[in-house]
Amino acid sequence: MRLEVEPFGINVVIVEPGGIKTEWGTIAAEHLRKISGSGAYAEAANKAANSMRRTYQGDRVSPPSLVAAVILEAVAARKPRTRYAVGFGAKPMLIVRRWLSDRMFDRLVKRAMA
Repeated sequence: MRLEVEPFGINVVIVEPGGIKTEWGTIAAEHLRKISGSGAYAEAANKAANSMRRTYQGDRVSPPSLVAAVILEAVAARKPRTRYAVGFGAKPMLIVRRWLSDRMFDRLVKRAMA
């Protein structure tokens, strides 16, 4: 998309949030339980929902105002960066993703969701 709209003078910037303290985590966890909590994926779905609930109700996630500040920074920048990683775990996750194989990254995510 960046290359498609660049000739029109449009800069595409990616704001990639990590854990942000909003109601999204609780809503998503409950929806996951509702949709998959009793089917073939029940065990995995319930583990993931529990992990999401713990994460988004805990103190390790970042406030939404942090994302807003980064969006303002990108909009005001004369030459904005291509990607802004913001919030709990966003930067380390991008670094880890870059260095690990797909299988290793999958294992890491599975372990984090347990």
